[in-house]
Amino acid sequence: MTIPEILQQAQDLTSQLTLTLDHPKSVKLQLKQISLVQKQLRALKKELTAEIRAINQQASQTGADSFLSVGLDVFGKRKWAGRVRAETRRSIERQKRSARQPYMEVKDLIDRLLLEGDRLKLEGEQYLIDSGG
Repeated sequence: MTIPEILQQAQDLTSQLTLTLDHPKSVKLQLKQISLVQKQLRALKKELTAEIRAINQQASQTGADSFLSVGLDVFGKRKWAGRVRAETRRSIERQKRSARQPYMEVKDLIDRLLLEGDRLKLEGEQYLIDSGG
């Protein structure tokens, strides 16, 4: 699933995160709806986590020593070879970070939506306690 698709689904689910404190029976139903939305958001978050894991794994597999660093090592230039390897690692880390960034932003959005759902559920439960429902 792509980032825009996940974002669209998250936005669709956001519209369902509402709570109207009208009467106990309705509030109970709304709390169930909020719980369902949260389950769907957690499923989206799992997909994002899998994508992030794949990015991390892919980046670590492409981290083989370059021919330059191996050549420098062979000819006794270990200091230079170490510098080349370190720069290669830093470059791979930058690429990995930039590839993960959009996924991390959407993951943060989903976390905020989950927290909003928790807040609404607490508000609804408090209403039910206060109303005796």
